[in-house]
Amino acid sequence: MLTDHLAAWAATNADDAAVTYVDHSTSLDGLSVTATWGSLQRRVASTAAALRRVVGPGGRAVVLAPQGVDDVVALLAALWAGVVAVPLDLSDLDDHPSHVHAVLADCLATAVLTTSAVKPRVQAFFDAPVVLVDGLPEEEVDRFPAAASDLAMLRYPVDPGADPYGTALSHGDLAAAGQRALTAFRAVTGRSVTVNWLPLCYDLGFVLGVAAPLAGRLRAVLLEQSSVLEQPRRWLQALASGQDVITAAPDFALAYCASRTTEQDRSWLRLSQVSSMVDGGEPINASTVRVAVDVFGQCGLPPQSLRTCYTAAGAVGPVTMTPGGSPPRRITVDREQLAAGKAVLRTDGRPSLLVSSGVPVDGEVLIVDPSASWQLPDGMVGEIWLSGPAVAVRQQLVALDGRHWLRTGDLGFLHEGELFVLGRQEDLLTVDGRRLDPHEVELVARAAHAAIRPDRVVALSFGEAVVIVAERSQHLPPAELDVAAVVAAVRAAVAKRFDVRVRDVVIVESGRMPAGWTGRPTRAAIRRRYLEAGL
Repeated sequence: MLTDHLAAWAATNADDAAVTYVDHSTSLDGLSVTATWGSLQRRVASTAAALRRVVGPGGRAVVLAPQGVDDVVALLAALWAGVVAVPLDLSDLDDHPSHVHAVLADCLATAVLTTSAVKPRVQAFFDAPVVLVDGLPEEEVDRFPAAASDLAMLRYPVDPGADPYGTALSHGDLAAAGQRALTAFRAVTGRSVTVNWLPLCYDLGFVLGVAAPLAGRLRAVLLEQSSVLEQPRRWLQALASGQDVITAAPDFALAYCASRTTEQDRSWLRLSQVSSMVDGGEPINASTVRVAVDVFGQCGLPPQSLRTCYTAAGAVGPVTMTPGGSPPRRITVDREQLAAGKAVLRTDGRPSLLVSSGVPVDGEVLIVDPSASWQLPDGMVGEIWLSGPAVAVRQQLVALDGRHWLRTGDLGFLHEGELFVLGRQEDLLTVDGRRLDPHEVELVARAAHAAIRPDRVVALSFGEAVVIVAERSQHLPPAELDVAAVVAAVRAAVAKRFDVRVRDVVIVESGRMPAGWTGRPTRAAIRRRYLEAGL
């Protein structure tokens, strides 16, 4: 179990650095705060003692602490006390309060772990005992003897708009995810460093910031996501300051950070010591991989260090990952055939460039016809099914050919053993019985007029027609926006290209489209707001 690892490292490597948080809120260059394995264990045990006074083993406690050492302490204290942790993103209190309320109503937590500075904000949402992770007395409680099958965490979707359904993760799930990550990243015990700015409630954020470091005695360096998005060079500086560095970012963030890297940054930042920079978005954008290899390569990042992976809601940790040694594989397929459910390699006509999400880390991936539940051959598009240790033990599984599988709801195909992810099955557009790829429709819509922000276009289907929701470009002043011209251009382009009726084109102000912290528009929330005339 992860808490067993913590106790072991505190006993044998008490003075070694365990977690470093680089705080940019009060210092331009960042102020580093480090906890050793010994001090981390003591803080975890004392916080667990306070938690056990208000919640018994098996109870549930929300973790709403700022990113950093306090957040790690809060999560581990819940596990140490035998309490089920429900980690949430603190920024959602301000950005997505309805999402927080929905999760709180669903998870049935009876306590919250937070810090003194954040306590007033948290109490405005949660009328329950508050356990502070800072300033606690030195009283400690013994580690709860958790079994591998005991419930350890409820992980909720990080994007608002999704149903507040928590994925149940056991202590064994968390420990196994850390071990699998060590293998996938080829991490070296006591030497490798993880650099993470993803929230710890996010799957890859937890694996990089907590599970893998505990499993392999790696030093974890944490940054606040808002500080990185404000100045991406802060992330790159942290990468350049370690050795054998492992890091990850969502697809949008990788592209964003690459685009914000200046010539000056490239002249002095050295990323040659980064062993794995993982693009964790699904699907992976070929343009992101190309730009990242080019831009970060100028900073010394070896091309083979850029890797891609696939994660799923009912799994924990990376399910597939591209192996080190070469950049992620890219293939070109026919767009029309892909929309019809078949990946046909071609370079002429109307091709689509797709990027591999790698091979299974531990387990098996199956592509299945979602309506008939039979296995599809390589090159055929279907639902991604998973089997093996990556699947959380408490998930609802389905049987096929004498084995049990997790249905992910994601679409993709296999090509020469590698997985190519196309997106969520529920996001597909069905118009008059025809299946359309939403990404293709959105590509045509965004190219129809320069006033549209390229990464903020969503296509929805309603029976016999399509609805396009797009955001005004940040580079276009509101006074210069000719809404009628934009609507006409988008309507005509989509109708002509796909021979469909466009029911509506909605243009929203810059920054107003519902989106999760990953930057991707949340289709469920957009559909709901459109039907409620709330856009």
